[in-house]
Amino acid sequence: MKKNILTILLVLSINTAFAQYAYQNVLNTIEANSTVLSAHQKQMEAGKAENNAHTFVENPEIEAGYKFGYGGESSKIEVGIAQEFDFPTVYSHQSKIRKMSSQIIDTQYEIDRAAVLTEAQAICTELIFCKTKLALYKQNYDNAVKIANAYQKMMEIGETNILDYNKAKMNLANTKNSYDLEVINYDNLMATLKTMNGGNDIEFEYEDYALVVLPENFDEWYASVEAMNPVFEQMRQQVAIDQQNVKLSKAEWFPKFSVGYGAEIAKGNEEGEHGPSIGLVLPLWHNKGTVKSAKLHAEATEALLTNEKAMTYNYLSSLYAKAKALQNNIGTLAASLQEFDSQALLYKAFEKGEMNLLDYVTETEYYQNAMLELYSAQYEMNSTLIELKSYEGF
Repeated sequence: MKKNILTILLVLSINTAFAQYAYQNVLNTIEANSTVLSAHQKQMEAGKAENNAHTFVENPEIEAGYKFGYGGESSKIEVGIAQEFDFPTVYSHQSKIRKMSSQIIDTQYEIDRAAVLTEAQAICTELIFCKTKLALYKQNYDNAVKIANAYQKMMEIGETNILDYNKAKMNLANTKNSYDLEVINYDNLMATLKTMNGGNDIEFEYEDYALVVLPENFDEWYASVEAMNPVFEQMRQQVAIDQQNVKLSKAEWFPKFSVGYGAEIAKGNEEGEHGPSIGLVLPLWHNKGTVKSAKLHAEATEALLTNEKAMTYNYLSSLYAKAKALQNNIGTLAASLQEFDSQALLYKAFEKGEMNLLDYVTETEYYQNAMLELYSAQYEMNSTLIELKSYEGF
């Protein structure tokens, strides 16, 4: 138990930037085996394949016709093929948009991946919380077993009565129940981690929280978050696509042109006609309002990005303040509990007859609640730090 308190103080004494990703070995294993990430990977590949599936050039148009002759003229068969082309600038903008769309698909996978790994970190943090509580409950339970056995022997030789013995058994039942419930909670968390690992068993050998600490300067750290966060990156990519769409909409006002070749096959002795053809498609009605629409869409996306930055800044600022407050509380609690292990002292006092069973149970509960308050604050702070760090991406 002293080890846990000293670990807390060690965490509080470090004042550097965020360390490497917490519980890295677990993250590596889950990333290799996660069926969820595998599905996201395939979804990404399918999205990119779909994005690159079609060419920008329209399909060629082939025409065939039959003309009946009148007044002695021969019937004729007409065959023609034509290919429509956009202005070259249109193809340039379309190509850039396709490349940007593929980048958005890649970034979406990074967002999905970060969500899975952040969840895994949260579970690991809760597992450490369980381990600290299990150590406390196990010590309580072991002492309760010794006390119950001692009272049973005392009752057998007539040195105590059934009422005190029943109190000892009730204390044993309560401590065992607390321990057993925490074991169930731990096993459930490990089962969740196993599911995230594709159904494969996973080792969790960590005994202490990862040394993830607060950055010294929030604004400087947040500036790096804006640069690294995949959600922001995806929104910036969408802004770039929308701006490119404005350019594309303007370029689509250039006329399209088509080239082709036609032949006329006549029956009889008459010669058929053949030769090339060229045509223009004037964008008089089809593109009406497209430039304005594209501009408004781009402005809306930029506004969403600005709003997302403001909301994220405020939220992370509140998390930062919360972590600072928890850090101070933990420092105060840890300092008061560091010098001695009250649980061991209480048991020794009980063994020496310096307190009765009721006093021992009452004092033990008081000490246990103090330790649980410390552990809860420690867990809450580490959970907050994990959430803060998750905004950097992985």
